[in-house]
Parts: sequence; structure tokens; C-alpha cells
Amino acid sequence: MARKPQKGAVRKRRKPQRGERVFAPRFLTVLKPLTLVLLLGALGFGLSRLLMSVGDVSVERVAFAGDIQYAPREQLVKRVNPHLQTGYLGLDLDAIKASVEKEPWVLHARVERVWPRSLKVTIEEQSAIAYWGRKALLNHRGDIFKPKQLPRDLTLPMLNGPDAASVAVMRAYQLTAQLLADTGIELSQFTLDEQGQWSAVTADDVVIRLGREQPVQNMRRFLLVYRETLSTRFAEVQQIDTRYINGIAVDWRGKSS
Repeated sequence: MARKPQKGAVRKRRKPQRGERVFAPRFLTVLKPLTLVLLLGALGFGLSRLLMSVGDVSVERVAFAGDIQYAPREQLVKRVNPHLQTGYLGLDLDAIKASVEKEPWVLHARVERVWPRSLKVTIEEQSAIAYWGRKALLNHRGDIFKPKQLPRDLTLPMLNGPDAASVAVMRAYQLTAQLLADTGIELSQFTLDEQGQWSAVTADDVVIRLGREQPVQNMRRFLLVYRETLSTRFAEVQQIDTRYINGIAVDWRGKSS
């Protein structure tokens, strides 16, 4: 006799066997990728709106950093301001850097955004080691730079020569200054003239003529004589001429030799 199904019993769903294909309803297979597309679209739209809103934000603050002693801040501001019209994200940092580095006192500049609305410009100034003539300065690499106004309070020697020879003049000056370091003699000028003649002037206005070639070697020749005979009478010397193979010529103040 057949058994009657018990009241309230629920028929269990048969588990699919291994390898058996299970078919989901058609609307589910369409809904999942459509939902993913809609989510990605909404995310992209929201992100683009955010970027557009930030891009429209103007730069509220420009900060200059670094040890700035001589570069005029008003000139730095003038070089940066024209680049701020593009908004925060539209800033061309390379163009701002190039513009700031055109300022004569600026050796290097680093430009960076500071969230959310600021710009930071870090300045490395030129390191002047000498005046170059009366209208320019020379940095530690031998590069000439020409500020609009030369500071006259710098205790620097004056180097002179053709612009193309600035590095050679700087090196010759540095070598001769090193030779003189233990004598107490300081050079106020060092010159390579248009005829290719080298000369130096001391802080006591003694002119030392160093010839057309080998100015450092000729300075060594002067030092030999200085240490042997001239050191005690150097205050009386007006000019030294080292353009001799076997010695030097001395002009005394108020006399001629």
C-alpha cells in the first residue's frame, strides 16, 4: 500500500550532479554585466566631475622656500603669476620652473603642488665667487650672470676677461690665490686682457704682470723672490713684472728700477 506524503513535508531540491549544467534564469545573466557597466560608468562620471571641479580651483597661495638673499621676490612673483590662470591641476610645473630659472640670481628651482590649493617654489640661489668686470658676477662653476643691480657689499675679487674665457680665468685666479694663501697677500683683481696678457692686482694695489702664458708658473717665480728678498719691503713695491726667464723686475713706489 503506497505511503501518503506527510502533512507539512517539503520536497528537497535535488543537488546537481558533477558535470551537470545548471541554467540560471535569462534575466540574471543579462543583469549582472549591465549592473557592472552602470557602476563603472557612474564611478567614471563621478571621478571626472571631481577632477573638473578641482581643476577649476584657483591656486590660493604661492610659497617661496630656500635661502633667498638676493633674488627679488617681486620678480619671482611676476615670473610665476602668468602660469596660475590654468587652475590647480592645470599648472605646467616645468614651464614655471623654466620661467623662475630665468631670474639671474636663481641657479635652480624646484616647483611642486601642495594639496589642496598651494604651489611651492624652492629656490637655490647663485653662489657668487667674484665680480666679472663691473656689470656681472661669476658663480662657482665659472658661469657669468647679470643681475639688474649688482650688490656692492660683497667682499669679492674682480675678474676680467673675454666672456668665453670665464672658466679659464676663474681657475687661474683660484690657483694663484692658493699659492699666495700663506703669504697674506690678497688679490683684488685678476685679468686676462684682449692681447692675452695676464695680470693681478693685490689688495694693496701692487700690480703683478704675469705674461701671456703660464700665469700660475710665473706667480711661483715671483713667490721665490718674495720669500727671499721682498717680503720685508713689499709695502714699497708698486709693480712686479714676471715676464723674464731668469727673474723678475720690480718697480718701487716713488722710484724706477
